[in-house]
Amino acid sequence: MVFLIKKWLGGLLMPLPLSLALLFVSLLLLFFSQHQTLAKSLTLFSFLILFAFSLLPTAYHLAKPLERQYPPLLEAEQSFDYILVLGSSGINDQKLPITGQLSATALSRFSEALRLYYANPNASIVVSGSAFGDSKSHAQLLQQLALAFNISEQKIIRLDNAQDTNQEALQMSAIIEGKKAALVTSATHMPRAMALFKKYKQSPTPAPAMYLAKENSKELPSYSYIPSAYQLYKSQIALHEYLGLLQQWFVSNTTSK
Repeated sequence: MVFLIKKWLGGLLMPLPLSLALLFVSLLLLFFSQHQTLAKSLTLFSFLILFAFSLLPTAYHLAKPLERQYPPLLEAEQSFDYILVLGSSGINDQKLPITGQLSATALSRFSEALRLYYANPNASIVVSGSAFGDSKSHAQLLQQLALAFNISEQKIIRLDNAQDTNQEALQMSAIIEGKKAALVTSATHMPRAMALFKKYKQSPTPAPAMYLAKENSKELPSYSYIPSAYQLYKSQIALHEYLGLLQQWFVSNTTSK
């Protein structure tokens, strides 16, 4: 129940559902009440939310502070015992190849894990993620992807019941105790993930993947600054992480008192 509440609240506070909710309220006020000034103010506010978070500079400046807290792992060979791959999303659609069943986020994380595995062939890959109502768990889908790349089944450890990053960190920390491990997750997600591993007295080597705030050595063309759904998506990813960090801070300060 707590997990579902957290997902609902986190989802509703994102720019698109929040602005739509404000717009819906403003329309009700506009047509069914005398509060015309309030209705117009809410309409303007909902527009500004969507417009601002759909811009490249907004998305860039939201994501960059999260992504640059931990440097990329450029040197892949580190004699790792474990490569930890945090879960993302996917759908077990048997009409598609396994690469089509997993989300872009999951594929990006796995590609980084694969790079590390080829440089550290003695390592085991730990994949995680619950089914979330699907017929296969996310960990099973990742295992299927790993097998497609000829990684031995004996080298794959599945955590099928981890519903969130906290549960992943708890279960993985027990596995890597006293061993050398790399932690693969999205660059925006890395600060929150590392904080949870440190909570369980573990410090895996960060291996960030899927960067959103990339730097171009040349000036971008002017059309790059047109508001877009992709920039809104990047803003949402970053805002989700800030909310997650806020929740972790609140829980930590509440339980320590």
